Amino acid sequence: MIRFAEVMLGSGGPARCVRCHGPREDATYLPAAKLATSLRETCGSWEGRPGPNVMLAGPEPFGHPELPRVVGAAMAAGCARLGLDTDGAALQSRQNAAGALSAGVRHLRVRILAGAPGSHDALAGAPGALDAAVAGLRAFREAADAASASTSIAVLVTVCRHNVHDLPGAVALAVECGADRVELHLDDPGLGLASSAAWIRAACDTGVVNGVWVEVDGMPFCAMPGYELHLSDVLRARTGAKSAACGACALDAVCAGCAPLASADQLAELAPVANGERLAAGIARARAGEATAE
Repeated sequence: MIRFAEVMLGSGGPARCVRCHGPREDATYLPAAKLATSLRETCGSWEGRPGPNVMLAGPEPFGHPELPRVVGAAMAAGCARLGLDTDGAALQSRQNAAGALSAGVRHLRVRILAGAPGSHDALAGAPGALDAAVAGLRAFREAADAASASTSIAVLVTVCRHNVHDLPGAVALAVECGADRVELHLDDPGLGLASSAAWIRAACDTGVVNGVWVEVDGMPFCAMPGYELHLSDVLRARTGAKSAACGACALDAVCAGCAPLASADQLAELAPVANGERLAAGIARARAGEATAE
């Protein structure tokens, strides 16, 4: 997986479930000159390969009055891969889609909340939002094909109690729109992990069957037996307090315990669970080796 550093365009943030978070805040944008400084610092401090890679995130990028200057500043700063975190609607304009490509944008992260317009639009608080996102994704793909440009589209779904049952449908829609990756981010402290796991597993299976990878962020290992590779905590180091129950689990060394989303009570209901015995044995051996070295 290619790592991207996020550069925030301002405040106001992308759309989230209005039932969980209320109406979206009004967006405010940083001036292009200030963003150019952030981009130079981000690219200049990049370590390792491949990169530097930047995702312009925060409020809707196409709402920024100086977006072409910001994109140009990213490329001037030495950005190797540039992405936009967007709701996709502005890409319906073929001028926007072709312009983003010609400016150097090759990666999109498009946010949806459900796989059907009625559900998505109600949760987003924006009628017509899903149809607009789908049309934007298709326009971007068509522009990329016309330009023979290699692109990557990730669809991000913020998961809460109001859309967890529609995750397989959301993944199926992402596949239909040409996404090559789907990210599920748990975004609700009240989400029941045990009851949600079946729907999340079904979403992973929907992606795998259709050749699109699904990654889950915020789910502990003990809730997803057999699905360890889909859990992003095995790939990314995370910090945060865990339940005492986590300490009794052999996977504690690599699992973030979903903190702070999951409460201690929720985790205590799930762990310790015999999950991934071979992985657990490997961790135990690694721990034994560390103890010897100390």
